[in-house]
Amino acid sequence: MTDENIILTGFMGTGKTTVGRLLAARLGRAFVDTDEVIVGRAGKPIADIFHDEGEARFREMEAAVTKELAGRRGLVVASGGRLLLDPDNAATLGATGPIFCLTAAPGTIMARVAADAVRRPLLDVPDAARRVQALLQQRAPAYARFRSVVTDGRAAADVADDIATTLAGGLRDVLPVRHPGGGYSVTVGEGLLAEALTLAGVDGPVAVITDSEVGPRHAAALQKPALADKPGYYTVLTMPAGERHKTLDTARDLYDDLLAAGIDRTATIIALGGGVVGDVAGFVAATYLRGVAFVLCPTSLLAMVDASIGGKTGVDLPQGKNLVGAFKQPRAVLADVGTLATLPAAEFTSGLAEVAKHGLIADPLLWQRLMMEEWHFDPRELATDRLRRADLQSLLVRAIDVKRDVVEEDPFEHGRRAVLNLGHTFGHAVEQVSGYAVRHGDAVAMGLAAATRLSAVLEECSPSLPKVVEMVLARLGLPTHIPPALDPAALFAAMSTDKKRAAGRLRFVLIRDIGDVFVRGDVPREMVLEVLESCRA
Repeated sequence: MTDENIILTGFMGTGKTTVGRLLAARLGRAFVDTDEVIVGRAGKPIADIFHDEGEARFREMEAAVTKELAGRRGLVVASGGRLLLDPDNAATLGATGPIFCLTAAPGTIMARVAADAVRRPLLDVPDAARRVQALLQQRAPAYARFRSVVTDGRAAADVADDIATTLAGGLRDVLPVRHPGGGYSVTVGEGLLAEALTLAGVDGPVAVITDSEVGPRHAAALQKPALADKPGYYTVLTMPAGERHKTLDTARDLYDDLLAAGIDRTATIIALGGGVVGDVAGFVAATYLRGVAFVLCPTSLLAMVDASIGGKTGVDLPQGKNLVGAFKQPRAVLADVGTLATLPAAEFTSGLAEVAKHGLIADPLLWQRLMMEEWHFDPRELATDRLRRADLQSLLVRAIDVKRDVVEEDPFEHGRRAVLNLGHTFGHAVEQVSGYAVRHGDAVAMGLAAATRLSAVLEECSPSLPKVVEMVLARLGLPTHIPPALDPAALFAAMSTDKKRAAGRLRFVLIRDIGDVFVRGDVPREMVLEVLESCRA
């Protein structure tokens, strides 16, 4: 970290310059304020640059300073409020070090800059407060890509200390999850596998359950206990990869392997893999010897944002998905962003469906980010592009936040938690009828499109909303239409075995608007069939 730059961005009045100077002094670094550099070179205040040469010329100056600073290291840089909203500037500076976005409430900002409007051209309007509100709303999706640091009601020195502490901790995000039996933390960051046992507080025997695809890639990176060579102290068990192996037979094989390895009740099972591995390993941990400790190390995007949060585990039956299972809360969830660089592109894209689902359920800002930024890319880029890794980490944290809030409110799926099934009643049917030839995330994307169409048919949402949802899903590289080979009647029949039924009736999660979803159980069969037919490609 010593040779990397530290970049501060954020709206005017959030404290970038003050905090930046204090942080630089604490870390023994040089401090640079991009606005001060431009003012010094132009020989006049920013307001005069705007007046004499225009805003476009000022932005050109910002871009030039950005390129110069990218050639230096070991700096603390306070950027102008709009400088990093330009994707090129963000990529240029982001390649040199982490970016922190300082935030504050509109009232706080106005109090800090009220006497300074003459030096701030953007506030030279009749109603500055309304202008601040509008600009904050406009810039929110772009600022959201950076690590947020709240400055309201806090001394600048405390903010600087928090940033320094975050840097020392390796830029990891720790999200606590509460449940009736206690709680655990979801840690998101890089290099977590190498510290997994330490971070999870595991000090006894370990059994790693992985699959035939993930194990060869990541099992060697996982931290091993001190007594790894002792019999029964450390073992790696490998199950076949794929949803079709998420069965009681696979669980039975794992029970046999655990017994043969001498794994006892003092052991911790670590799930290393995607959603299937997490579901199976969690089910085994919940039932082996009446329950052993459990840690999740998800290696897929889908598992990180969805399957690993909330304690639901299970296996499939021929009649449907997840029909046998148990609630088993983990000791910890460790989402190592670095593992995503090894995902096949199609698998990465498939995981974006769950991110989109969380935006639709409860986070319009997350949905806006999906609309505005480019997320359909080759995950191998993550290995060399630190800004993209940081962007992705912030996206993961936002998506996890949605799931965390819902499962804390309803840990056992007795009420609100049902909204997390948006798109899943349709999606699970697509998976089952296709013989699991369709990836889970792809099936969920089809289900999101179908659920939105059903909402429109039932006049629960605007007739235009299905087109918006399908446009965003398609932009992410996700399918929006059900394969024509899948018969609507067969799909509806598969839905009839869905565990989300209540009192013999299918329940559908429907949508009124982005961030506003609800459950309805009186949907006529003919309308569902109509939507299924309309969704076939």
